[in-house]
Amino acid sequence: MLRHVLYRDFMAEQTTDGQEAEDFVRELTNHQTAMLAYIRSLMPGSSGTRDLLQEVNITLWQKRDSFEMGTNFKAWAFQTIRYHILNHRRRMTSQGWLIFDDDLIEEISPAFEVESEELEERHLALRSCLQKLRPQDRELLHQRYVSDASLNEYAAAIKRSAGTLKATLFNLRAVLRRCIEQQLKENPQ
Repeated sequence: MLRHVLYRDFMAEQTTDGQEAEDFVRELTNHQTAMLAYIRSLMPGSSGTRDLLQEVNITLWQKRDSFEMGTNFKAWAFQTIRYHILNHRRRMTSQGWLIFDDDLIEEISPAFEVESEELEERHLALRSCLQKLRPQDRELLHQRYVSDASLNEYAAAIKRSAGTLKATLFNLRAVLRRCIEQQLKENPQ
C-alpha cells in the first residue's frame, strides 16, 4: 500500500513538474522579442546582443524553480538581463573598453522596459504586414536585412538592377510603415 501511495505521489509530482516546465517555456518563448529589444536598447551598437540573450535564457532556465508562475515573468527576466549586462560591461571594461557608468544603466533601464512593450506590439504588426506582401517582396526584404549578401549580388542573381531594387525597397518600407500604423490603430493595446 505504501509503495502504491509513493508511486502515485511521484507520478503526480512528475506531471506537475512537466506542466510547470511547459508553462515556463511558454513564458520564456512569448517574451523573447521583448527581451531582445530590451537588451538592444541597453547595448546599442553591440554585436553581442543575441549571445547575451542566449546567456540570459540559460540562466532563466537554470533558475526556473525560483520563478513563481502567475507573477510578472517579464519583470523577473528583465532583472536578470540587467545583471547580465552589468557583468558584460565589467568584462568589457577589464578588456580596456570605455564604458558608461553602471548607475546610468540602472537609471535608464526602467524607461526601456515600457518601450519594449510598444516594440513588441510593433513587431507583431510587422510580422502580420509581412505576410500580406508578395513572396518575391518578402524575399527582397530578407536579402536586404537578413542575408549576408549585398544588394548588388542579389540584383545580379535575379538579373535586375540594384537601382530598381533600391526603389522597390523604398516603396516596400513605406507600405510596411502604413500597414503597421493601421494595425496599431485597429488593435490598440
